[in-house]
Amino acid sequence: MSSVLISGAQYLAHPERVDRKGPFQRTYLAEGDSWMDASALAQGSLPYYLVQEFNRRDQSCLIINISTSGQTLQRIEQTMQSDYVWWLRQQRFDGVLFSAGGNDFIDAARDPNPGQGLLRDMAGQPLPSDGYACVRPEALSLLRHYLDVNFSAMVQALRDSPLNADTPMFLNGYDTPTARNAPALDGVIGPWLYQAYVKNQIDPTLWPTLTRGLFQDIQSVVQGWAQAHAGVTAVPTTGLLQPAAPGSTGSSGDWKNEIHPNARGWKKQAVVWADLLA
Repeated sequence: MSSVLISGAQYLAHPERVDRKGPFQRTYLAEGDSWMDASALAQGSLPYYLVQEFNRRDQSCLIINISTSGQTLQRIEQTMQSDYVWWLRQQRFDGVLFSAGGNDFIDAARDPNPGQGLLRDMAGQPLPSDGYACVRPEALSLLRHYLDVNFSAMVQALRDSPLNADTPMFLNGYDTPTARNAPALDGVIGPWLYQAYVKNQIDPTLWPTLTRGLFQDIQSVVQGWAQAHAGVTAVPTTGLLQPAAPGSTGSSGDWKNEIHPNARGWKKQAVVWADLLA
């Protein structure tokens, strides 16, 4: 017996191939963004390294993965009547592994016109003493509200499921990256924070405190979800990873690109998750 990670579509195509590797001590459903998505093996994902950690501990667990890289919480909630709710109706899970919120913050900072999203347009503005002053409070308040509403819908779907009404949910807490020109997949995707900061003409000296403040907000949102909903736990992985060097453009510290860990970083995350799930 060994632990197995498989996409929902692959499992449905050949369930017998997976079942032969059981019986499994625990079965999890993974949903969310690129931190959960295992489709890009070159980038890595939390479930991929979590299965390796389970195997290292001689644990036999199955992770059925329905997550998608780049997903925002709003898109996850809007489409949950398909994969997410369908899987909750098929079988009892020992936990839902969930990662969301990070892309919503990044999109809100990067996608709108300068000064129209989460960040102020700093062109021609005096340099503040703290980069977090570049955040628009009214935009942040709206973003947090919409995230809370959409996450509550995800939890309600779980609690409304006859098979999984009592199933716990475990939340990715992310970690604080370094804003830098380090895209993913040989430049195909990203960078993320870097683009947002350049677009809004934010001075590079402000990037460290701005990034720290934004990710404290993200972590506060995730912690708030855990506090507001019974059976929801935020996995304590913040402050775990070695930061990338400012100005680096590739793998540095525990980070493969600007916002995703490298193998060493994923392994550190997986140990904490495996300890909590044991």
